[in-house]
Amino acid sequence: MTHAGRMAVTGCSLRTPLGDDAAAVLQRLLAGERAAAPNAHFDASTYTCRLAATIPGAPRPTKHRKFVKRMGLFGMEVGAEALTRAGAPAKGARLGLFCGYGGLRAHWDDLMPVLERQTGDARATGAWAQGFSLLHPFWMLFHLSNNAHALLSIDVGGKGDGTTTAGSNAGAQALRAASIALAVGSVDAALVFAYDSLVEPETLLSLGMSGAATSAATAEAVIAPYDEGAAGIVPGEAAAAVVLERPDDAGDRAISFISAAATADGAEGFPSPRALASLAANLAAGDTIVDGAALASPERDTAERAALADVLGPSAALLALTASTGHLGGATAVVQAILLAEALRAGALPPIAGLDRPSAGPLRPLVRAEETRARSALALSAGMPGLAGALRVEVP
Repeated sequence: MTHAGRMAVTGCSLRTPLGDDAAAVLQRLLAGERAAAPNAHFDASTYTCRLAATIPGAPRPTKHRKFVKRMGLFGMEVGAEALTRAGAPAKGARLGLFCGYGGLRAHWDDLMPVLERQTGDARATGAWAQGFSLLHPFWMLFHLSNNAHALLSIDVGGKGDGTTTAGSNAGAQALRAASIALAVGSVDAALVFAYDSLVEPETLLSLGMSGAATSAATAEAVIAPYDEGAAGIVPGEAAAAVVLERPDDAGDRAISFISAAATADGAEGFPSPRALASLAANLAAGDTIVDGAALASPERDTAERAALADVLGPSAALLALTASTGHLGGATAVVQAILLAEALRAGALPPIAGLDRPSAGPLRPLVRAEETRARSALALSAGMPGLAGALRVEVP
């Protein structure tokens, strides 16, 4: 079955906690490596969640650092790289940009050094000299939601239709929007890039207090999703980009094909397993492999497996890439699009890193890497509030 929104991928690029080369990242996934480590960005020793999966290194020097923060710069880097690798398939009004990012947050990491220097004077006397003068003069501009989108559009000369979407399923939203624009013919190529970091003070505080994030003190102590003792996710960060074209236009330049979907089910917390299964059902076409939402909660993991078994059958192989990379928020779907295609091309499925005691239930959580001849797989992602994403990945 071919979906109406099925589009060809002709270029890709990514930055993840396990590296920035998809083939090399796959080898680390197959080896069961985990990126979880003590938080590299700030001292999180007093937080409930002290571990994180962070991108090593920094963005390349650029004039755009005046207006775009670290993760946005990574997003712009991968966007430009993906377009170059695709061979610049369209220009001007025929090239659309579609951006997904985690969404507006308080960015207390900027304000923490400022507030630490205040004296507690209720009249805020001298507040400027005591710290606010430390803020970058363009501090407010840093937080405009479409900065990276606008500046990358200028850099690559993209003047076509596009959107900036936000939230924990932003990558899936951006893929879906780009596919629609291609299907109706408003653009001839779509550059989709997504970036997000859950490794920020306010996000870690929220995830830790809600119990959604692990409280393990060491990476070795983290219990994998779909394990009977699973106890929370590892927050992570990533940036990833793909170039989409209509399959007939891409021809033999297509390196993979994707169909994407996204939804919000109204829940305050994570979306219901039924919402995830409904998205999977709309995309499934005899698939027997799924990269799960992997929320590392025994109750949610069990319900997710039961709901997916109704769609894929009880023996479908269950992966959890985020057990290795950490949970990647709004960047998840685009990272899945790249890494699942890499795994299918290699004919090898990675194990769920750290999985020792799979909980009972349908589907087959992979404890060890295994070979596959499958040419397609489904991928799911979930975040608060009630946001879910899904895609189907195929390779020629």
